[in-house]
This record gives sequence, structure tokens and C-alpha cells, in this order.
Amino acid sequence: MRTANTHKNMARCAATATLACVLGLGLAAPAYADTASDLACARTKLEQIGTQTQQIYDELATQTQALDQTAGEITQKQQEIADGQAKLSTYVAGEYKTGGLSLLQVLTGVDDLSDMLNRLFYYGKVSDKQAQTIQEVKELKQQLTNKQSEQEKNVAATQKKVDELNAQQAEAQNVVNSLDSQLQAELASEAEANAALQAGINASTAEKATVSNETAGTTENTNNGGQTSNNNNQGGNTPAPTPAPAPTPQPSTPAPAPTPSAPSQSVDGGSVVSRAYSKLGCAYSWGGIGPNSFDCSGFVSYCLTGRYCRLGTTGTFMGWTRVSDPQPGDVVVNSYHTGIYIGGGQMIHASDYNTGVIISSVAAGMNNNYIFVRY
Repeated sequence: MRTANTHKNMARCAATATLACVLGLGLAAPAYADTASDLACARTKLEQIGTQTQQIYDELATQTQALDQTAGEITQKQQEIADGQAKLSTYVAGEYKTGGLSLLQVLTGVDDLSDMLNRLFYYGKVSDKQAQTIQEVKELKQQLTNKQSEQEKNVAATQKKVDELNAQQAEAQNVVNSLDSQLQAELASEAEANAALQAGINASTAEKATVSNETAGTTENTNNGGQTSNNNNQGGNTPAPTPAPAPTPQPSTPAPAPTPSAPSQSVDGGSVVSRAYSKLGCAYSWGGIGPNSFDCSGFVSYCLTGRYCRLGTTGTFMGWTRVSDPQPGDVVVNSYHTGIYIGGGQMIHASDYNTGVIISSVAAGMNNNYIFVRY
């Protein structure tokens, strides 16, 4: 980030270069980056991160609720296992204390083969059934435990995303704050540069007027001092004819100092649009004027002139002639962004660091308060 001293130096350079141009010294003005455009992009990014963060928070809440539900189910199944194991233990212990049921006791009183087989079957199945029920509950508990483990991983991953987005949000807020301070400094520097420019124009005009007046006074005195007087001629001599006085030069009128004005030249809209299309996909760079990267005003300057130069900033473009029936090749601009209108409600512009030079609708690219002007 540039310091306040850097901004002041930039302002002095801008004032000096502009003043030199007005006074005919032929110095080139330095490029002026569109901090307002970068600030708008940074604020948009901050809003996007905020939206993503809220979505992730909602996802984390849903996952946490599901994890709590699974933990409750595991607790319930654990209790069922404990109850079943207690019943089985009581049954086995009772059998052990009474000596258990002997095969002879089971078969006593058997009248036929069918009854014997039934007794033998249920004798072996009494404890097996309870053991099977306990095993089924254990397996279900294991499934729930696995589910809980997976849910815990998901919650941890989501929490990591939340932490990352919070860090990005803090970083984006710092960028917005920095760019906002930088924009305020540049606006103050621009005001200082404009004041210096006006002072230089006034001084130049006054100096030219003083020199012109002094030249006129010197010429008048010289003419008066060169006249010949014949009042002292005596006698009958015929005086020599008096030469006709030379015409007195008129004081020259000082040329008015040039004043900045909106451009009067016209450009071919088709050529402007063609240049705009030729730079689709180029990168965005703060202060860029090409050939492979641009900021928004640098891109518009290239499209209008065909040269890698800077005609001005968004503030400059907003002072140009407004049009109510925009045509392809006109400029769409507001206080912080600008692009080339290509018709059908669309524009080509150097959008931001993520997208570079793209085509988008005017409404989406400019948000609000935009106008159309003609170069």
C-alpha cells in the first residue's frame, strides 16, 4: 500500500505534468490508477465472502444437530445392550445355581417322538434367542458409532471452512479499509493538484498580460520621441516637407490561456468496439494501460485511441458530453468504473483481478448511477 507521502508526491507530479502541458512544455502526465474501481471490487468480494460464511454456518448447524441425534441413538442402544446382557446373565446364573436342566429332565414324560424333538429344540434356543437379540443391538450400535465418526469428520471439515472464511473476511475488510483511506488521500491530492494547476494558469495569464502592456508602452514612447519639430526654422527658406509619421503599432492582445475541455474529436464506433473485442481475456491490473493488462480507464483509453495511453480517469470521462441514445463505441461510466458500450445493453470492461476484460450487462457491470458519454 502506498503511504501518504507517496500520494502527495503523485499529486505534485500530476499537477506539474498538467501545468506543463497547459504552458506548452510537453511533459507527459503519469498514469493515475482507479482506486475507486478497486474499492468497489473489494467491497463486492467482502459481501460475497459474508454470504458464503453464512451458508457454511447454516451447514455446520445442520451437521451438529445430526451428530447430536446420532449420539442420542447410540446412548439408547447402549442401554438396550446393557438390559439384554443383564437378563441373559440372570438366566445363566439361575441355571448355574440350580444345576441347570439335564437332558434327562427335559425328556421325562415324553409320549412321542414329536414332543421329544420339540423339547430338545426349545431347550437349545432359550439362551440363543437372547444372545442373538443382544448381538443385533451390538451390530446396530457399531453402525451408529461408524456414522458418528463420519459425522464428526464432516463437522471438523466444515468448521475448518468457517475458520478459513473468517480469515478471508478479515483480510478483505482490511483491504477495503486500506483502499478507502487511499481513495480519500488521492481525492485530497487531486484537489491539491487542481488548485496548483489553476494557480499556474492564473500566473501565466497575468505574466503574458504584463509583458504585452510593457511592449505596447515602449513602442508608443519610441514613436513620440522620433517626431521632428520645425518650429525653429527662420527666414524665407522653404521648410523641407515633413515626412508622414509611421503608423503606430497596436499593442498585441494576449492569447487566452488554454482551458481543459471535453474532447471534440469523434471516433468510429465500429473501430472502438473492434478494439474492445480484441482485448477480451486480458488481465486486470491496477494502473495498467496495456498491451496485455488494463485497469478500467486504461482499457477505455486504448479502445478510443488505439494507443496504449491514458486519457484520464472515471472523473474525466464523466465530464464528457452525455448521450441519451447510446450507440456501440460510446463510453458507459460512473464515479468508480467505466467500460465500452457494445449495444444490446452490454459492455466490455476491465472488471477485476479475478475476471479481467469481460463482456457483461451494463446493469451488472456498473451497479447504479451510470451515464453514457461520447468521446
